[in-house]
Amino acid sequence: MGCYQVHACFPDWPGSGESPLCTPTKPHRETMPLPTMTRPPLSRTDGKSYRIRPLKRGDRDTVFRLLLSQGWEVAAADQDLAVSWVVQHPEFDTFVAHDSASFGRIYGMLGMSHRPQLKLGGRVACIDLFTVAEEHRHQGIGTDLLGQAIRRASNLGCKRMEMSLPDERDERHEFFEQAGFDRSSEGLYVRTHLSIVR
Repeated sequence: MGCYQVHACFPDWPGSGESPLCTPTKPHRETMPLPTMTRPPLSRTDGKSYRIRPLKRGDRDTVFRLLLSQGWEVAAADQDLAVSWVVQHPEFDTFVAHDSASFGRIYGMLGMSHRPQLKLGGRVACIDLFTVAEEHRHQGIGTDLLGQAIRRASNLGCKRMEMSLPDERDERHEFFEQAGFDRSSEGLYVRTHLSIVR
């Protein structure tokens, strides 16, 4: 196998028209063939029927169907722009839980913004969206989504994570309390210990 030196051809560059586009040169050393890289199969190697990954633009239809099932209707004309904003925004992360055998079958998602805050003297992470399809609840999906968000907040150096819950207690309050969140004087549920969660 040889190495090739590429010459760009610019009309105004002295001598550029005299060199061929590609000139084979002697190899510097013997090269070994590269190993064949294949995508690992979507298998249940961890014993779970789902995996966690970042939101992609291609998730649009599935995500908005999930939101609609939870009572959040987003006009079709706004969906493309909304997904693009969320996927590209440097201070927002969205994680989805999908069927381990189907990249596009989404069971739940968590959206988290993160930004610097003067009064905190550091960064704060806010959970803006957190939902799991009703038929997939109580399987650990919410716990794993939250764990992924806490790892991300910790890696970003956030000093706290917060979210708003309704005043009337339901299973969500107990879920977040068990995950280390406490109700603050501002009425938010806050977790200040963001050590890396494995």
